[in-house]
Amino acid sequence: MWMLAVALLHSISHVFSEDLHASLYFVNASLQEVVFASTTGTLVPCPAAGIPPVTLRWYLATGEEIYDVPGIRHVHPNGTLQIFPFPPSSFNNLIHDNTYYCTAENPSGKIRSQDVHIKAVLREPYTVRVEDQKAMRGNVAVFKCIIPSSVEAYITVVSWEKDTVSLVSGPRFLITSTGALYILDVQNEDGLYNYRCITRHRYTGETRQSNSARLFVSDPANSAPSILDGFDHRKAMAGQRVELPCKASGHPAPKYRWLKDNVPWEPDSRFRQTVTGLLIENTRPSDSGNYVCEVWNNYGTAEMIGRLYVKQPLKATISPRKVKSSVGSQVSLSCSVTGTEDQELSWYRNGEIINPGNNVRITGVNRENLIMDGMAKSDGGAYQCFVRKDKMSAQDYVQVVLEDGTPKIISAFSEKVVSPGEPVSLMCNVKGTPLPTITWTLDEDPIVKDGSHRISQIITSEGNVVSYLNISNTQVRDGGVYRCIANNSAGVVLYQARINGQQVFDQ
Repeated sequence: MWMLAVALLHSISHVFSEDLHASLYFVNASLQEVVFASTTGTLVPCPAAGIPPVTLRWYLATGEEIYDVPGIRHVHPNGTLQIFPFPPSSFNNLIHDNTYYCTAENPSGKIRSQDVHIKAVLREPYTVRVEDQKAMRGNVAVFKCIIPSSVEAYITVVSWEKDTVSLVSGPRFLITSTGALYILDVQNEDGLYNYRCITRHRYTGETRQSNSARLFVSDPANSAPSILDGFDHRKAMAGQRVELPCKASGHPAPKYRWLKDNVPWEPDSRFRQTVTGLLIENTRPSDSGNYVCEVWNNYGTAEMIGRLYVKQPLKATISPRKVKSSVGSQVSLSCSVTGTEDQELSWYRNGEIINPGNNVRITGVNRENLIMDGMAKSDGGAYQCFVRKDKMSAQDYVQVVLEDGTPKIISAFSEKVVSPGEPVSLMCNVKGTPLPTITWTLDEDPIVKDGSHRISQIITSEGNVVSYLNISNTQVRDGGVYRCIANNSAGVVLYQARINGQQVFDQ
């Protein structure tokens, strides 16, 4: 049975270029790690499609295009990367514990996915165990499932048993989010049973049952609090629920107080003190800090100190969102980043990293501004901003469309004969990117604007520049060859025609 990285399909962004009549679909920010059991193998799709169809390729993070290794690694025609099952003796770091990325290419450009770390987990022997516990009647007992550190990241506590009966969380028996078993209001009969935990390996599916442990119940005796369950550090993503455990024994029953960064905690709609500790709903980065759980009764005090780090997902956003310019122009892109303050930022064009050069500048404290002068036709395509922090990464994409923006005369005035004193209006309708500047000449001399010679222009809804030369009182000297000259960074075009005064024509 193949393990399909379906998470990849849940975060697909659609980017579209109207100008090139082409589109690209690609991973935005979902899949950054694929962990699988060596006994099952895995399929990792590169979910890209486009109009026209895209070419899909996989690479190692070093930039080396990967090749098929028969029976070990294969890239299917649809772009899915397959890692076959393998015995432990065939483990190879380059294949089974490495970072990959995928590219998609069509005439609109080429984009690359975020780095995807693909890691195989080898099947290895391990045991889980539970230790005997002591508790006073009416107090609390905490059993923990002790898992070897080598496999701890892959193991989940799925249940606890009392003798052979599965326990369900209720008034006296609680199974916490971390897999611990709390027995509240301990009774003498709780010491008559055996307790064991059941675990499951997240990737191999293997289950383990721990040894049996006993609870030794004693009569209540005055005693200072003793911490039974706590935490050293905890990480969470913004928006998640997080439980900070703090449980202590003692007689009389101890009281609890929480502090964050040495400031007493005050209950609100997101923070709630529970029987197991402190519950925080919808976590925020501002919730990060040092948490102290103070416990006390008449016979003493105890405290638990732990650190919570709430990470905000990395997000990169390029502006402007749509770039349409002309050959020879300047293009500027800016990449804003949220989720970290100390990141590594890189720019890519059509899947290749961009370095500063003669016509390329990368500015800003975090290299967030990309400025390119004198754009060539080949500089068009897909531009990406990648941001990386530790094992997290994010990217954003824009399409840069470069047209031949040389000015073109769409329509203009024609040759004509006018009588003295007759008003004349000459028009030039020009298209170009960027918008052209239009000037007028008569017999190659610039038109001087005065009371009878006026120049005006409008920008049409189609983006054309329409310039008018209006002469209100035509004189003999106004006859000659008129030119409208349109100029922008992509080039120059001119149009000319003769305007003849009536008296000159009669001669």
